[in-house]
Amino acid sequence: MTGSDASPASAGTSQDQAQNDKDKRKKAHAKAKRHHAKAKRHAKHPPKGDGAKALCKRAPKIDKKIDRVQRRLDGGLKTRGSIERLERRVENAKKANHGVIADFLGERLDDRGELKLTLKEREEGLKKVRAWCATQDFEKDKDKDKGEKNSSGESSEG
Repeated sequence: MTGSDASPASAGTSQDQAQNDKDKRKKAHAKAKRHHAKAKRHAKHPPKGDGAKALCKRAPKIDKKIDRVQRRLDGGLKTRGSIERLERRVENAKKANHGVIADFLGERLDDRGELKLTLKEREEGLKKVRAWCATQDFEKDKDKDKGEKNSSGESSEG
């Protein structure tokens, strides 16, 4: 080989090396982003309270979610995710002699039945939470904290 033959080959490898370095930097940057995102998932301090105020605020959304899932489970054959539809799929799998599929779907059917019971229990618990929340007045506590001290740190009453 002559020197002129080696030149184009070495130029190609330097380009490949530059691309590899660029790819490594991208991967390292992506890994750093993932690590940073994981770090954000952890709380900065332990909880100071029991989260009652937040739970009272979320209760209506939780109630809607429970209702939505119950409607889906109680839906008919045309409703995806309904118990009736899954029962039909189990029957169809048994008729087609697909025992493994029928067993798998049967286990899912059992899980959906348990989910229905769990949702009823949660709905009852949520009713109790809503009743308790109705007796609380979180807004007064907020106003009370504001009214106790003014900007100079002195009592506003006098």
